[in-house]
Amino acid sequence: MSEYKIWDTETFFQENSFDYVEYMVDSWKVWINMAISELDKLDSSTIKILTYFSIMDMLSQEYFNYPDKQLQKYFCDFILEFQDKYKFLELVDPITLYYHLGESNKFAQNIGALESNKNFSPQDKEIRQFYEDIKNGLEIDEKDFSKLAKKHRYVDLLYRMRCRVTHEFSDAHILKNSQIRKPYYTKCCREYMTQTGIRNDKVWQLIFPVGFVKDLCVNCFENYLKYCIDNHIPPGRNNGMDRLCELTWYSE
Repeated sequence: MSEYKIWDTETFFQENSFDYVEYMVDSWKVWINMAISELDKLDSSTIKILTYFSIMDMLSQEYFNYPDKQLQKYFCDFILEFQDKYKFLELVDPITLYYHLGESNKFAQNIGALESNKNFSPQDKEIRQFYEDIKNGLEIDEKDFSKLAKKHRYVDLLYRMRCRVTHEFSDAHILKNSQIRKPYYTKCCREYMTQTGIRNDKVWQLIFPVGFVKDLCVNCFENYLKYCIDNHIPPGRNNGMDRLCELTWYSE
């Protein structure tokens, strides 16, 4: 054994029949099951969803070896690569894109035509047609439109939601009913205070239920561990004691 070490890992592996990858995968499974079990006991949807996003953040950081820049890109790339239940995440949401363009834009009639007594889902034909109307009706360069539209992919909106709950502890656009597990749109009547007084409006809102974020987190986690087994890669291999931040608190 090497001096100052509890065990010499290399010597241990040589002298023992021990699958370290399998051991680490099993350890991570125990950890995630314990974390989810504890979260299920909580009443706070905000704390639940904050933790689910934190787990997905951790997985994406680990997979891409803890990058310092383009964190949204890596988060979204990880989700799209390891989830296999929600194909619509790659699509663009026309509702948030519409509000980004401004409520007084030329598509007000299109959004007004949506049935107010129906809850739409991202893949409903009315929603997909609304996106095509915006795409074909905007008089801007195709490259500029693609750049703007990409911000409103459902997976990128999930990242914006992650930022809201992380930095503002905001549970906006979160459904607290844990029985509903798929995203949907709902028409809301709002009354709120602004600097100029009380405002009333009716808007469409995209809801990402807590149950959906939980399912997405677990789905990515399970597929990531399968990737580790298939490629004989121990989960957590990039998060070692040799990371610069262990001593400097910074990665660079």
